[in-house]
Amino acid sequence: MKKAFSLLEIIVVILIVGLIGSFAVNKFFYSLEKSNKLKIKSEVALINEAINKVYSNQVLLGNSDFILQRLDDASINGVDESLFIGYDEYILLDEVILSTSLEKKEFGKWIKISDTNYKVYFSKDKVLDFTFDINEALFSCDEKDDLCKELM
Repeated sequence: MKKAFSLLEIIVVILIVGLIGSFAVNKFFYSLEKSNKLKIKSEVALINEAINKVYSNQVLLGNSDFILQRLDDASINGVDESLFIGYDEYILLDEVILSTSLEKKEFGKWIKISDTNYKVYFSKDKVLDFTFDINEALFSCDEKDDLCKELM
């Protein structure tokens, strides 16, 4: 009696392993995108909290006409720049959030577009634009966008 597998048995095993693998890969990429959304959501909350803290401090100091002009001194479209840390004596975040560039488009990392505009990629086709409204003192995205609704 032979102690070997038939070709049919090998093909069935390969198909089963391939099928299980395809589900696992799909689940992995879904988990990665979901974790990026949670990361960005928490960073947006931290940024808005820091902006409110700076404004509260200025009001307590008697400077009620204060306007925060920008969120950082990072260069536009720079790589590995420290974002959302504030400028001069106006300190926002203690934790450093590093930037990426439009060329790199690293998922879950911020890209500085201008002094008040930022962009973040969740995947190749999912990107969200954020704006710091100087007059409202609010860092937010376009609430008409479905992805923005998920984050806010």
